[in-house]
Amino acid sequence: MPVVNREVVLPVPRERAWELITEPSELEEWLGEEVEFEPEEDAPLRVTDGGETREGFVEEVTEFERIVFRWGDSRVEWILEDAISGGTRFLVTEHRYAADTVAWGPKLMALAGASLLCPA
Repeated sequence: MPVVNREVVLPVPRERAWELITEPSELEEWLGEEVEFEPEEDAPLRVTDGGETREGFVEEVTEFERIVFRWGDSRVEWILEDAISGGTRFLVTEHRYAADTVAWGPKLMALAGASLLCPA
């Protein structure tokens, strides 16, 4: 099973980073054009981007620290940590069970850009 790991340091406190990865309006700035998401276990997840829709569900949530969800044939883990240089480190791990995966590099660049728009 291939694993994809990516990370980015966001120049915002962890509370603001949590908003960026849990609020649908914030997710629509970097993850997809339309996002239906609630940071609650067993909640449905739906992301439409570039005419493609991914559906899944939230598996685990630890507020301000971690979200695990499944979509398609992948299990994705998002982790927030305090960065040594300040700000928040955002880590993504995607366990791929099929060739279908998200290009996380461009998504994380978009997230970093979104974090600059409304700093805490």
